[in-house]
Amino acid sequence: MVILIFILGYLFITLENLFSLNKVIPSILMATTCWSLIMLFNLPVYEFGQHLIIKKDPKYLLLLHLGKASEIVFFLIGAMSIIAVIERFSGFEALRELFYTNTKRRFLWIMSLASFLLSAIIDNLTATIVLISLLRKTVSNYKERLYYLGSVVISANAGGVWSPIGDITTTMLWISNKVTTIHLVKKIFIPSILCMFISTLIASCMPVFNGTFQVKKNELSKDNINKGFFMLKVGLFLMLLVPIFKTITGVPPYMGMMFSLGILLCVVKKYKSESVLSIDDIFRKLDFSSILFFLGILLSVSSLESLGKLYSLSHWINETVSTWKITTFIFGLISSIIDNVPLVAATIAMFSYPIDHDLWHFIAYVSGTGGSIFLIGSAAGVAAMGMEKIDFFWYLKKISWIALIGYISGFIYLLIYPFFSL
Repeated sequence: MVILIFILGYLFITLENLFSLNKVIPSILMATTCWSLIMLFNLPVYEFGQHLIIKKDPKYLLLLHLGKASEIVFFLIGAMSIIAVIERFSGFEALRELFYTNTKRRFLWIMSLASFLLSAIIDNLTATIVLISLLRKTVSNYKERLYYLGSVVISANAGGVWSPIGDITTTMLWISNKVTTIHLVKKIFIPSILCMFISTLIASCMPVFNGTFQVKKNELSKDNINKGFFMLKVGLFLMLLVPIFKTITGVPPYMGMMFSLGILLCVVKKYKSESVLSIDDIFRKLDFSSILFFLGILLSVSSLESLGKLYSLSHWINETVSTWKITTFIFGLISSIIDNVPLVAATIAMFSYPIDHDLWHFIAYVSGTGGSIFLIGSAAGVAAMGMEKIDFFWYLKKISWIALIGYISGFIYLLIYPFFSL
């Protein structure tokens, strides 16, 4: 019964546009129903350690998994709050000062690099939303803007996979102690660059990027631009400080993110006389529907984990597929169709490979970049589709094949990386 509820909930999440139902609704209903059935029928649940399988009380396991999920939730709240402060001071708007160019092709490369680098710090979803807002003010031709957006989605997803704070799935792997910052960057940075570079290179050969155009002048005053740049630099620096803070002190990542938020709010006090910014203003900007969605998904997956279903599935996969590298490649293709958050959550629960095992680095890469192949395969793509009304089949025809080539190019590098390290 629990599995059936999970499948139905997952179906509603995947087809949210068809049912016109926000995915947070099936997510939280799925989580509460699954755990309610476990307790109502007193189903046997287990805690799976490295070498032990221990039968536990359902209430204890629910509390345990709620604690793990809360680490990600509070990490997201801290990150979203920092971004809200930067936006309040027009930090992202000030970025337009860097976009001046007179050719479409050069502007494409600037946008790709900007989305690649920004997503590694503020996450791929936020980077996409920021750049869509900037593109609306710089590229007036709607059809041309769609091609730029396709490149932004690919580059943002590629940029998010090599940073522990760049993609929610990578953050999940990091917080779950599956990867460390140094090894993640070492293994995934070059594949992600290849994915972005080759995709952008192919796109730049399209006729739509021939010719010249003039980027519109920024309407912000010089003083506001300087203030925006300052808050942008401080905010990005504090977010980059989170992995360093964890490495030095050993505290969980969400504590580092909250520490960075506290420091940024202290900096904001400097401008309070010029522009009042209350804590309530910040929290009104937070996307609580996304936060509840992640919480529902993580608790739903934890119910299957506690019942031992994911443990059994991992054994079946290991016996059926000859190597986990093929498994990860398939997972990447699957992530282009369904949401990669539950996919990675299930993967974390299914496999017990040690920290920094190559499987986790492959999962980090494929779950993010694979989501670019179809528009619905990533949060960045879904955001672009909603904000700019991009047609799914237009993306499939014009952009998907470029994203697939980029995805494969980075995956090939991961396969041959061991030969370079000999």
